[in-house]
Amino acid sequence: MITRVNLHPASCKYLKLGHPWITEDTYTKRFPKNDFFLVGVDEKNRQEIALLINDPEHKNVKARLWSLNSEDWKKDCDFKSELQIRLKNSLQRRVKSNTVNERENFYLVNGESDFLPGLLVLKLKNQILIQYYALFWKKVESELLEVLTYEYKLVFPDTTLEDIWIQERNFNQAKSIRSISGKSISEFKLKEYGINYQIKINEHYDFGIYTDMSAIRKLMRPYLEKSKSLLNLYSYTGAFSLFSLKLGATNVVSVDLSAKYLHWLDDNIALNPDLQADLHSTLCMPSDKALEKLFLEKVKFEAIICDPPSASSDGNTTSSALKAYEKLLPLMLNVLSQNGSLFVFLNTHTISWNKFEEKLNQIIEMSEFKNQMIVGKRFKLNDDCLPLKGFHEGDYLKGFLIEFKNKGNS
Repeated sequence: MITRVNLHPASCKYLKLGHPWITEDTYTKRFPKNDFFLVGVDEKNRQEIALLINDPEHKNVKARLWSLNSEDWKKDCDFKSELQIRLKNSLQRRVKSNTVNERENFYLVNGESDFLPGLLVLKLKNQILIQYYALFWKKVESELLEVLTYEYKLVFPDTTLEDIWIQERNFNQAKSIRSISGKSISEFKLKEYGINYQIKINEHYDFGIYTDMSAIRKLMRPYLEKSKSLLNLYSYTGAFSLFSLKLGATNVVSVDLSAKYLHWLDDNIALNPDLQADLHSTLCMPSDKALEKLFLEKVKFEAIICDPPSASSDGNTTSSALKAYEKLLPLMLNVLSQNGSLFVFLNTHTISWNKFEEKLNQIIEMSEFKNQMIVGKRFKLNDDCLPLKGFHEGDYLKGFLIEFKNKGNS
């Protein structure tokens, strides 16, 4: 018999609308700690409404939706069989898309949108990276690995699965990653849109390329193809820089605070003999200082990309990306050519699309560029990383295109 728990009225409302999380409240404090499954009860209407997976170890999310179908908790729940169905469906959706032909890094499982809450699974060439955002997956890890390995071999019969890595994602950015084969580190190349990238699993918290940005890069291609110059702020290991060089840019500048990542970027360029390294340069400094330097040098760019970390620190103060745009946006507009395209991103679910857009417009209105700019097209997560409808926490990556109203006119 699965334990029944009363849910907060707000939780009942959102579960019925398909939202997959139960966040901490006075009701969740009474949840049992050791049960894997719970049946959520609408106390007011005396109605059982959802089968939940208990998540007592998570800081904020105390349970996650597994099913709204009452048949799933009225009978004995065969978790392994249901897991296999969901994994099979998720993998088959990917293999039916063109993504597998365009890049060697993509999501096999994207958590809640694939009805596998708190679980991300990435294919990185011939290796798999499993990311736990909910630690209850550790309790069923053997079943997960058995089913995932079986379904993977069916979907990718011609691919050798070299290794599986498991990473527990947490809030303090500490590394917690292990290989089921016992390796301590793995370095290899993979291709995305015909470009080689060096991947390093377990050398840093992240592995060298942000896969959730991959599909967005494809959407930006028509704009970058027209741009002969690119400024890539917070460049990390340079995926956008290499992408622009591949598309014909003749002046690409990458900016990052980390010399380590900029060296990695140079290594990535060296992996691609068709890219001209002399068309690329780096600035190892804060983005605002780089923008001030480029403005004084009277340099203009036809494309600028800005994807700051959700929170950053200079050692004394910590500021959010949204706050940082108050300084960064006018500086970027100073070095944007009249016919240029500015792409600004925000990486957090706590700020809505409308609030982000409103803030950008407010900053522009307070600048010398008042009435000159349009905050237009949105660049959203899509393809293999498409978020679940109505689940705003999964819609965390937000991008806008900003252009001059009289674009193309001098």
